[in-house]
Amino acid sequence: MDLPDPSSPPRFADYFLKWFCKKELLEEIKGDLHEIYELETQGMPGWRAALFYWIQVINFLRPFAIHGHHSKHTIMILNHIKFAKRNLIKHKISAFLNILSLSIGIACFTFIFVYLHSELSYDRFHKQAELIYRVPIDFVDSKNNRIPDATTPPALAPALLRDFPEVASAVRLFPNWGAHFRLGTEDGRQFFESDLIRTDSTFFDVFSFPVLHGDQSTALNTPDKIVLTRKMAIKYFGKEDAVGEKILLIGAAPKTFLVSAVLADLPTESHFQFGFLTRIDFERLEQNWGWYNFYTYIKMHPASDLTAFESKLQPFYEGYIEEEQENYNQIYTQPLTSIHLYSHLKWELQANGDINSIRIFSVLAIFVLLVSCLNYVNLTMAQSVRRFKEVGVRKVFGANKYTLIGQFIVETLLTASIALFFGFLLTEAALTNLNPLLSKQLTLLDPDGTWLIIIISGVVLLLGILAGMIPAYHLSTYQVALAVKGIRNTTGQPIKKMRYGLLIVQFAISALMILGVLVVQKQLNFMKGTDKGFEPDQVLIIENGREIDNFQTLKNELLKISEIQSVSNASGVLGRLNWTTSVGYPDPFIMNYVAIDADFIETMGFELQAGRAFSKDMESDKHGYNLMVNEVAFEELGLKEEDLGQTIPVRQDGDSIIYGTVLGVLKDFQYTDLKMKTKPFAFFYREESLDYISIKMQAGEVADALSSIERAWDQISGGAPIDYFFLDHVFDELILEEQRLGQLMFGLTMLSFFIAFIGMFSIANMTLKDRNKEIAIRKVLGSTAGSVVKLITGKFLWLVLIANLVSTPIAFILANRWLESFSYRTSLGFELVLIAFLSTAVVAFAVVGGQSLKAALGNPVDSLKHE
Repeated sequence: MDLPDPSSPPRFADYFLKWFCKKELLEEIKGDLHEIYELETQGMPGWRAALFYWIQVINFLRPFAIHGHHSKHTIMILNHIKFAKRNLIKHKISAFLNILSLSIGIACFTFIFVYLHSELSYDRFHKQAELIYRVPIDFVDSKNNRIPDATTPPALAPALLRDFPEVASAVRLFPNWGAHFRLGTEDGRQFFESDLIRTDSTFFDVFSFPVLHGDQSTALNTPDKIVLTRKMAIKYFGKEDAVGEKILLIGAAPKTFLVSAVLADLPTESHFQFGFLTRIDFERLEQNWGWYNFYTYIKMHPASDLTAFESKLQPFYEGYIEEEQENYNQIYTQPLTSIHLYSHLKWELQANGDINSIRIFSVLAIFVLLVSCLNYVNLTMAQSVRRFKEVGVRKVFGANKYTLIGQFIVETLLTASIALFFGFLLTEAALTNLNPLLSKQLTLLDPDGTWLIIIISGVVLLLGILAGMIPAYHLSTYQVALAVKGIRNTTGQPIKKMRYGLLIVQFAISALMILGVLVVQKQLNFMKGTDKGFEPDQVLIIENGREIDNFQTLKNELLKISEIQSVSNASGVLGRLNWTTSVGYPDPFIMNYVAIDADFIETMGFELQAGRAFSKDMESDKHGYNLMVNEVAFEELGLKEEDLGQTIPVRQDGDSIIYGTVLGVLKDFQYTDLKMKTKPFAFFYREESLDYISIKMQAGEVADALSSIERAWDQISGGAPIDYFFLDHVFDELILEEQRLGQLMFGLTMLSFFIAFIGMFSIANMTLKDRNKEIAIRKVLGSTAGSVVKLITGKFLWLVLIANLVSTPIAFILANRWLESFSYRTSLGFELVLIAFLSTAVVAFAVVGGQSLKAALGNPVDSLKHE
């Protein structure tokens, strides 16, 4: 099939032109339009050129050009559009409020739709993504507790490829595991990089990252080749095509790599990111089933039976474990496209999204759009009683029921189309400003965005037709004789009941969203205020500590800086990176651990519950299984306080029992997010230089302290660049998903509340106009302004009360379900309900009460003199 020429006008626009245009004019008009297109669209983006051409085509929807078969219907539609335009101009304020509320609703819906489309698109850009799976192995301890883990041993991938004909290809990934590589070029440029992944030569057999330069089939066939992304190629060599250039690995084991390929910058929608790829060059990996530091991915043959394959995985895995075990680790598969939203294993390559957040955002998008549509229906219904004379006149001149319905639907579509335009403008502005919050680069002005615009336009216009049907049908049922005389054939009570019902739904949704925001904010405050068990504030982490040959020399220089209180080093970072090992006898369990020096406990401000801390003066502390543990680990080991300092069996290694000493017990501390319960954790004392240097600074002039630290580093490091971050930022990252949810929910709730506010303002205004004479008569008969305000506002406050009663139980059910994902969570109290009710009630009273007071203070003569 021939592909369309991107420089030619849109085909569908030409088909549309051919459909309505007279045959004798078609060739001339089409030729002129194509000529104008070529002249006017040079240098335009594709979407803008297509839009320009469509506008030119629609311009010819005129009686002289329309084919006779369509002309009557087209002329009628054009007349409908003309009358709709006149009606919008006549009722400017009502039209403005309608368009404003719909635009906001459409913008919110589109914004969330674009975000959700991005989240649901992760890893789908790979060819045959549905055939790619990750194979993780969960650890199982002696008590049959399952500890989810994404890592696998290096022997797994080749064994899968060898033993299963269903597997077409397999690849391993070995990330940096917290290490920073000093890379450079031959002209002296040097950078510390953490986004280097070692992998197999089969990487491009499984994954389909676009290659800009080089041959992907040979890009990783030898260990001395390296693949860069476009961004890294420009960073190191100032050009995109860096194939053939050399990258130097600087350090204890220097190496020279040849750039073999350059990839396009990676899509945001990938569950792992990297800047460099090299070949795994470790030895004797094919039989290594104990080193759980690799990630295994497989690509299945198209005709494979996944269910049958998975049923064979566990026996396959157990067959390679030499020692017979009571509880084997569990192996399974994960579809590649489900990892980002559904996988939350330990050691994920990057922080993943959450399907629960996606569900919440989906509901919010529907709610805001629903509030906008209900607001439109409500305002249109409220205005409909003012148009019954117009309907009567139209019927006298021959308009039937369907013609009238068509007229009002065209008005609805015109309003919705204008709202769509402004809604999309608001969406693009919101995306531009909120992309940093979302950590994405989203826009409507790309090929995917064009399809999203078409889909959302279709949805909104369909909703617009449905929303316009109710008032259109109601108006078309007026009896001609009564309508012409200005007399309604109903009391108007059904319409009022519908209006009030729609207001209740609007405010119920707003109250529900307010309660949701309050719950998320309360949980965020709880997470931020939870005692972490140590003091991460004012702690600077230098993450390339191994670049220093003599840590003690650097430490002495740093301690001379007045703003620094203490300095220590460790093999990991609390909240980001730690290691695991099997501990416990006779019942082993998984223990998280970090190697530290003697000053680490003081630097971090841990609270010692029992025993003692590590000591520089105790030589025995520096070797073997001498450790400090948290309270959970102490309990899991089955120890008592009198066991501290005593030699005890801590683990079994084959036929041998390894002994060690628990020196001290630390108060439980947070080293991961609050969705997980606190797990056993241990510290080992080691004196050698470790990866991460921790510096506790005094509160004050941070900039001066950083300058002093950098000068000290430059003196000792021998020219190696410094790379650091603040520890409290790590813990902020742990609640990033919840912070994003809270901020977006707050914005959407305020906009939804504003839409409901517009609806109540308009309904209150129309109610007061309808009861203007009644209020005047009441004043003449002695009513006070206060009693009039009470009369009008009372009914609206009852509506708000009913809305809150409806929304509260639903909000509490949904909030409890969301909070269940947290092991440590806040409680839901009555104060949340009270805040939500007062928020809606105060706004309702301010809106309705203000207008009621104005009406009550008016001169009754002005209202009665026209009677």
